Formats: sequence, structure tokens, C-alpha cells
Amino acid sequence: MDNCLFCKIVEQTTPSYTVYEDEETKAFLDIFPSTPGHVVVILKKHGWAISDYSPLELGTLMATVQKVIAALTVVYKTEVFTIGMNHKEVNGVHHLHMHVLPRFSDDAGGVIQSVVEREGKDPLGEIQEKIKKQIR
Repeated sequence: MDNCLFCKIVEQTTPSYTVYEDEETKAFLDIFPSTPGHVVVILKKHGWAISDYSPLELGTLMATVQKVIAALTVVYKTEVFTIGMNHKEVNGVHHLHMHVLPRFSDDAGGVIQSVVEREGKDPLGEIQEKIKKQIR
């Protein structure tokens, strides 16, 4: 995509602090890190949503996330990470990506559920049935 920041990073028309790259993926430091060692992992193929990729491609993305976590574990001497993905996030870069954040005992962060606070009102059984009917 012409205006996609991450595609420009893949094409090397925008610089990045790349920590890992192979034929299908690229991992680089977030330039606005939430924590030291905050890495973004992408598939080089452009897509904005999980549905833009095959299960095999998503598996390749996760394999790179594993490699990054192994390296960050050694560098930062932590085994705790928050891993997140924004699917079609309007306010972010419109290229599916994973954030890998090393966690530390004094980082003042929370569990991933603390990112969004909107309590569900429907009974869990009703929600369960609605979702099950849509999964194919």
C-alpha cells in the first residue's frame, strides 16, 4: 500500500530499528515504546485484519513473535510479556501487527484486560450461543 508506514518500512523507504527479518516477516523497535524492548512484528504482505491472511501466514507471524520473545528474554532477563494485536484499529497503522512488550515488576502495567473497560450486560450463556452460531 502506498501510504502504509509499515509497508514503507518493508520497502526500506522509511528507516526502522530492525531486530529480525526473514522472507515473510519483519520485527522492529516501536519508535514510541511503552517499555524498553517494545517490538512490533509484522508480515511483509500488507493486510489490515486477521482475515486478510491465511492460517499459515498467521502461524509464520507467531513463529517470529516466538523468536523475538526468546531474544528479549535474554536481553531483559524477564519471562513476562504482554503480546497484543489491534485488528482494524482505526487510530493505528492500518497494517496488521503484533506488539511484544517485555514486562517488569515496576512497570505499573496491568493485564491485557485492563486495556478496555466496557462491562457486558448480556448473560454469558446468551453471548456463548450467539458466537457459536457464527463460527464456521
